[in-house]
Amino acid sequence: MTLGQRLISSHFPGAYEAISYERGTWLFHMLRCMLRDSEAAARSRKGVSHPEEPFFRVLRKVRERYAGKNLTTQALVHVIEEELPRSLWFENRRSMDWFLDGWINGTAMPRLEARDVRVTPRDKERGVSIAGVIAQKDAPDDLVTAIPVYGVTATNSTVFLGQVLADGPETSFHFNAPAGTRRIVLDPRQTVLTTLK
Repeated sequence: MTLGQRLISSHFPGAYEAISYERGTWLFHMLRCMLRDSEAAARSRKGVSHPEEPFFRVLRKVRERYAGKNLTTQALVHVIEEELPRSLWFENRRSMDWFLDGWINGTAMPRLEARDVRVTPRDKERGVSIAGVIAQKDAPDDLVTAIPVYGVTATNSTVFLGQVLADGPETSFHFNAPAGTRRIVLDPRQTVLTTLK
C-alpha cells in the first residue's frame, strides 16, 4: 500500500488500482469493523455508545487536523491509535504497528481455520466455556490479525464472543459463551481480508 504510484508499471498495469483502491478500501473496512467489534464487546458489558462511534471519532479527528493538508499513512495510523481499544493492543502496547507491518506494508491474505475447538458446559447461569486454536494459513509467520469470533446457538443464531489477535500460524483462544452455544465461526460477516477456504 505505501508504495503508492510506484506500483504503476507496464509489467503489471493493474497493480496500482488493485492495491490502492481494492486492498486499500478493504483495509479501511477491516479497521472500521475492528473498532466496531471492540466497541460492541465493551457496550455489551457497560451499555454505552453506538458501535460505529470509535471509527467516526477517527474520521472527525482526521478531518479536523488535516483539512487542506496532506495526510500520510503514519499520521492516519497515529489518529487510529488514539482511539484504539484495549482489546486491540498487541503485546500490551497501544500501537497499530502490527496492522501497519502486516496489512498496510504487507501483502497478506490468509486463510483462517478454527481447530481443536472444545465446548465445555459450566452451568445454566454461567453458560459454556469454548477453547481452541485459530490457524492462519498461507500467511507470513509474523502476521497479526484481529479475528472476530462468534458463537452459534442451538437455534442457529450467532452471538459475538470477542476478537482474537491471532499472532502467527497458530493462536490459542478461550471465551465464555452463553448457554446453548454449540460451536464457533470465525469472521462470519467477512470483515477480514482473507482467501476463501
